[in-house]
Amino acid sequence: MNREIQEKIFKFETFINDVLKEDLAKLEEKVDAKNEEIAEFLQLKGTITTLQNNGFDKSGFKTQVDIGQGFFIEAHIPDASTILLDIGLGHYMEFSLHDALAVINVRVKLLEQQIKHLYKEIANTNAHIKLILLGIRQLQGFDD
Repeated sequence: MNREIQEKIFKFETFINDVLKEDLAKLEEKVDAKNEEIAEFLQLKGTITTLQNNGFDKSGFKTQVDIGQGFFIEAHIPDASTILLDIGLGHYMEFSLHDALAVINVRVKLLEQQIKHLYKEIANTNAHIKLILLGIRQLQGFDD
């Protein structure tokens, strides 16, 4: 195999390892972060549903709050009919529990669409990797 072909193969392999695989890792990290957000929203949705089903939203309840390092304090919530939700950029807005559930459902759907888009990008990146690997095989003379 001549030197020019070996240099091209090296450049292609470097591109795969330095660019495409890095892009793939970043996309997978984004998918993981979105899945974690969905899990948090679903957990919050479950908590809100529990509050509503047991009537705690009107009558209040006592709880323990973890303040860090294994220390807890007792708290009394007299009215749990509203909740503060992070609406983005560090801003919080007060919602009734019913409205909070609607917002959570919309956010979960949005996150699922974003994940779907990220999976398409992952598939495209994997296709680029396979295409370049096929090109390398052809340059090496291993045509099937």
